[in-house]
Amino acid sequence: MLKNLLGIDLSELRTALIFSYIGSFLLMATGLIFASPSIFIEFTSDAPDFGTFAWILVGVGLLRLIITYLYANGAKALFYVLIVLSILKVIEIPLAIVGENVGFIVWYPLLTGLVEVFFLINIFSKSAREENNSL
Repeated sequence: MLKNLLGIDLSELRTALIFSYIGSFLLMATGLIFASPSIFIEFTSDAPDFGTFAWILVGVGLLRLIITYLYANGAKALFYVLIVLSILKVIEIPLAIVGENVGFIVWYPLLTGLVEVFFLINIFSKSAREENNSL
């Protein structure tokens, strides 16, 4: 998929790591968007304190960025931590959109969910598992 964009053929494990980096940057960007005062982002009146939620998103995105970097530099045990974080993000998406407006229901899963799905598809492929085992 990224061959046409980059001009080189990447393994599925490296493609998954690229999607993990993208996902961590999107988590941090989403958290910063929620943390900044805006007239475009409105939450329901019964919503919890989104200032705290926003900084949790930024923190988890930063943690995921660091874990992805450490795994790419040889910390093989973090392979499963990346998978667990991605699965937790996929579980979080339906919980986050319950009771929100239509705009949020459309953009939040598309922006954050597609990256996680692409990451999981690539990381669970047979060649990515074999490459991880050979490291």
